[in-house]
Amino acid sequence: MIDPKLTSVKEFRLKLYPKDFKLVRDFYEHKLGFPVFHEWDNGPVNKGVMFSVGSTTLELLSPADGYKPVQGADVSWEVTDVNSLWEKLKDNTPIVHGLRHNSWGDTSFRITDPEGFHISFFTKDK
Repeated sequence: MIDPKLTSVKEFRLKLYPKDFKLVRDFYEHKLGFPVFHEWDNGPVNKGVMFSVGSTTLELLSPADGYKPVQGADVSWEVTDVNSLWEKLKDNTPIVHGLRHNSWGDTSFRITDPEGFHISFFTKDK
């Protein structure tokens, strides 16, 4: 067994490789309001932007030639007030499922970014 000290995670980074970098960047930066804390542009196959998303770093990257990231993933982020966020996004964002109360103890909704990546937002029930 591996010593748990060796796998103690200090930061979680979610990396996305959008086909339309500008479109997806604008969605996370302007529509969702995630703050940018680092970015670089060294040409079409070497650019990126890092957003601060709570305890997660969301990183958009231009993929290197031939790089094929694993598919079949989504992300869920806990927010302070899922009801208010729903009201801001419901009429102008692609919805996968609307606001709902879940039997496991939270209220959530799911949207997609401009390239179809699923994002759930939730608030734990009190």
